[in-house]
Amino acid sequence: MEHELKQYLIKLDEEGNELISAGKQLLELIGMTEFSLFCTAILNRTINLNRGFITLIKDSNYIAAAPLVRLNLDSLLRLFASTQSEFDYETFAQKVIGGEKISRMKDKDKKQLRDFELVKRLKKIKGFSWVDKVYDVGSGFVHLSKNHVKSSYMIEEETLTGGIRKNDEFISIEEKIAATYYMTQASIGIRIFIGDWINLINQK
Repeated sequence: MEHELKQYLIKLDEEGNELISAGKQLLELIGMTEFSLFCTAILNRTINLNRGFITLIKDSNYIAAAPLVRLNLDSLLRLFASTQSEFDYETFAQKVIGGEKISRMKDKDKKQLRDFELVKRLKKIKGFSWVDKVYDVGSGFVHLSKNHVKSSYMIEEETLTGGIRKNDEFISIEEKIAATYYMTQASIGIRIFIGDWINLINQK
């Protein structure tokens, strides 16, 4: 299982070059605009969250790494929101850069683009059915919850073992693999949406 985790971490690390490539394609296509700045910020956030996650997992610090999965999903949801907004891409990006909260924006039917609504819509798209589960579990690591309690002890043969540790010895390798997988899926999802936008512009 350790070997499997290493392979997943390698795949996540390889996302770095793919994210940079997506950014270059976008900038070469439309130059420096409000939307390209918005996308660049998302790509930059994603590549560095990925790097941080890898470092923390290798340092046996899953408790610090786990919330980053939720943050990667947050970037994906924000990018997805640009396709659901009542505004065109550039106006949407301009408003976000100007400080307007996406959760207060609305779609063409005047429905607010809150996280819950974005998750509900995104999970209906092929390949994104995982987002609601990851949103819920990930939020459980952002806010103090039962996830942190379970990360602090283990039960083996009716014996409770726990304590304050500078490691993640109570986290299963399966859980680390799952987190790494979904970290990668969020990163890939971001590239998919940016790639779709690039293809749309190329067709014009």
